[in-house]
Amino acid sequence: MNTRSKKERLSLTPEQLFDIYLECNAPEAPVKTILARYGLKPWDLVAIRRKVKEAAMEALAHTGKQGRKQQVIPVEQYQRVSKELDNTKDALAAVGHELSLLKKKTS
Repeated sequence: MNTRSKKERLSLTPEQLFDIYLECNAPEAPVKTILARYGLKPWDLVAIRRKVKEAAMEALAHTGKQGRKQQVIPVEQYQRVSKELDNTKDALAAVGHELSLLKKKTS
């Protein structure tokens, strides 16, 4: 008989749920036995299959770019960083100009 409570059923990890999904989708798998082992009902498997399909569709819909996801930053932060970048570029240009003048003097 089933020894798992409803609370224990809800505490299955996503990895365990995916393993259940794979096990139940195997050819000629004893689905009722598999579900009973985890204290699940047939409608739980329906919900698991729906979630797996939704996750797969979401992942397949976004196959283009990989890496870091874009972040929304406040306008004030963008303006501050942009101003700092401009100041750094100006300072670097001034140092480069002074370096070229020094090289001319020593030549």
